[in-house]
Amino acid sequence: MQKVQRKLIQLKKRRERTLNVRLPHVIKNQEEVRSLFVGDFHIKLPRQSSRSCHVIFPTVEEKNKNYKLARDKTVDGKRVVIQLLSDVAFKTKTKEKKKVFVPEIKPDIQVTQTLFISNIPNGTKSHELKGVLPGCIRATLLKSYNKDFRSAIVKMENIQVAAEYLKEKDKWPILNGHKICLKSDTRSKHKRTNFKHISKSFNKSVADEYTI
Repeated sequence: MQKVQRKLIQLKKRRERTLNVRLPHVIKNQEEVRSLFVGDFHIKLPRQSSRSCHVIFPTVEEKNKNYKLARDKTVDGKRVVIQLLSDVAFKTKTKEKKKVFVPEIKPDIQVTQTLFISNIPNGTKSHELKGVLPGCIRATLLKSYNKDFRSAIVKMENIQVAAEYLKEKDKWPILNGHKICLKSDTRSKHKRTNFKHISKSFNKSVADEYTI
């Protein structure tokens, strides 16, 4: 930081000793500019061809003296424009911290080919359940979890069909006057699944959650 400040101070002092000179034509060589001033000075030409250049003097006094001597001079009958460099407005740049956008994390729906179904009216047969679920290849009814409703486990023909049912709740079918509810099969998988031995805790949870 101190090094930068030191360079800025040096730049400011150099500008205080500098004149901006503008000829009526493109500068071909330094002699065209040198003939306008007296004493010791340094001519700084731009990298590209231009009508302007900077003339840097050893002191502010030399600059002011040459400014008064040369400001009314002409080249090829046209006036030479000589200007004092304005003071530099030094600004310290502060790095703005970029705002980090954190997207909202939405829980993904776990899709399984086998689904749990609840809110099935008691007395419903397995073929009736399959009839309202296109794509269902197997339906196993479970014991009633209350006096009105029971649940079931169904297997869809593929996982894409199951995903459609899970994601489009407004299309869940109505069976015997009641809209059934579908959930993913989140049980830990075993080599053989016995659909007759389903945890009573599941029946209790669906009774609390899905009874309509």
